Amino acid sequence: MTKREAKEKIFSMLIGCEISTYTAMYAPDRAVVPISNILACIDGLTKYRARKALKELISDGVICYTSQGCPAIVSYGEYTELVADAAPPINGYCLTKKGFETEEWKQAYAQWNKSMEEWANGE
Repeated sequence: MTKREAKEKIFSMLIGCEISTYTAMYAPDRAVVPISNILACIDGLTKYRARKALKELISDGVICYTSQGCPAIVSYGEYTELVADAAPPINGYCLTKKGFETEEWKQAYAQWNKSMEEWANGE
């Protein structure tokens, strides 16, 4: 896998994870994806290549490394029993404001929006 392919696949995966949080109940503010999940989901990607691609995406300003605490996810609702199931924070990568302004994001969001409209209309 080339460096360019690795960057494209990782960025595409992060976009897909971000969009999937829109349909999840008690979704976090943003999708945070650990490197272990990136490696598990993209065949042929080595840890070395993934780290290099992630560093380039960070230097491009489209992703950042952050931590997402699980108690923040469940504190939105009125279901206090979910707080007891809170896990340790997730450390990983997520899209930045610049990442949401990319053409890839706009296309993926438009496609998701279209599929939701079709679903709502029973098509």
